[in-house]
Amino acid sequence: MRLTTHTDPGLTQAGSSSATVRALEISIAADKALVAEVRHAVQAALVSWGASAIADDMAVVASELASNALKHAGGGATVRLRLAEGQALLEVDDGSARQPVARRVGAEVEEGRGLLLVKALAAEWGWRYRKGGGKMVWASISTPPGCAA
Repeated sequence: MRLTTHTDPGLTQAGSSSATVRALEISIAADKALVAEVRHAVQAALVSWGASAIADDMAVVASELASNALKHAGGGATVRLRLAEGQALLEVDDGSARQPVARRVGAEVEEGRGLLLVKALAAEWGWRYRKGGGKMVWASISTPPGCAA
């Protein structure tokens, strides 16, 4: 797991020359037990960055997207979290070309609601194919006014 904080001059607001970007990157093996570590790392990072107001929601989003990647891709995944300009963006790369689909399931079914949770918690979410294979699924949550981000 790698935690970094850096300034990215490519991200700017009107009147500013650069924006502080806080970033967390986690590479996980194909082991579902690691999903809990991803959830805790994302939550701890957001709290330490002054964005505790969205830490719980983004931890759930991270858990669901990482779990889906490990379940459906059949291999490891990379989770990236960035916080800048009042927005947290979570990206999960995996080796599968299978399109993620949110589906409705009956009350008796124990799984299959992950993307519905992501859709409910995130301001936006989506996915795209990666060059060289696989896909990246992403979700963003805006920080409320007064957050350090």
